[in-house]
Amino acid sequence: MGPVRMVVPQPKRLPRLTEAAEKPSANAEVRFLDRLGQPVGRRRKIAIPPDVSIEAPASGGTVVHTTAGQPIAFMTRLPAGASSFTLEADGYAPLTASILATASPRPKKPKSIKRFGAKSAPFVLAVLAERFNREADFHAHCRSLLEAIEATPPFNERPGRVAVEALYWQTDPATGQFGPLHIGTSNDLIFGDRPLAAAFLKKARVRANRAIVLINLRRRGGAGGTADFPAWVGNEPSATDPWEAVAIHELGHAFGLGDEYDSPNPAPPPGIEANISRSANPALVPWAHLVNAPASIPTATTGQGGALPMNLVGTFQGARYDPIGHYRPQFTCMMRSTRSPFCARCQELIRARL
Repeated sequence: MGPVRMVVPQPKRLPRLTEAAEKPSANAEVRFLDRLGQPVGRRRKIAIPPDVSIEAPASGGTVVHTTAGQPIAFMTRLPAGASSFTLEADGYAPLTASILATASPRPKKPKSIKRFGAKSAPFVLAVLAERFNREADFHAHCRSLLEAIEATPPFNERPGRVAVEALYWQTDPATGQFGPLHIGTSNDLIFGDRPLAAAFLKKARVRANRAIVLINLRRRGGAGGTADFPAWVGNEPSATDPWEAVAIHELGHAFGLGDEYDSPNPAPPPGIEANISRSANPALVPWAHLVNAPASIPTATTGQGGALPMNLVGTFQGARYDPIGHYRPQFTCMMRSTRSPFCARCQELIRARL
């Protein structure tokens, strides 16, 4: 047997005994065991990946950036007779796992690929099935997502310009194939094995502007994606917005829109998007032609503006992971909160590309 990719959740970090205690180790030792619990083969040294800063939906439709521990993945050749392994590292609780339960599946082509929307649609959102064991159920969710997109301004003005490419793999609803899932405690963060999901997407060989992993999970949440990794979306609505809204926020990034919330991000992408400005002067921003707010620099400072008319366009302080130095066009926007429509500037940018 060739090398096998093993994936386990990051072990629980132990509390520091003193303030001077060292940070948790960046490396761990893996020891393989046979069915009787006896060591077999040699020990392995593996790296514990650093925490990742990742976008997450939170209560009330808000969106934040948060830090989370990534699953530990490593390639290894299994010793003869090995059935489980232990993982130990300074600063972490010991972890024991079954090889059968933690061996990562090899990327494979989807059981089916189905397009929802026009074949000629210039923008395609790829949707990867996770924890679905009924193809019809997954397709119903993809159809619902496209309907939600086409009901959202300005997509509703040009139906047929966005399509959903449904990539279906039949998996166990309890475990899926992109696990283990990391589930946030103080927010609605949900994500799994990001490199594995990206590998399955590559195996599907579909052309898409953005991709999400749709998790069949009775829990609202998800996680942001990048050019390299799909986003994650759970199919449970919240009290304030439908699950599809999280996916539509992610679709906004495919149109070049930047995040308008001010939750800190230690690793923001370079540059600045066309719906955000570093200038507080409404006359100097890229959306100056849309400004209808009274002459005020800025239109509203951080945390202010909620009492102003909702259709007011100007400069609202707080955007792009910064509460002070960046400005957004309106008080609310889908790129700031998933319970809001796209602001006038974002709609203009989407409309231009449609």
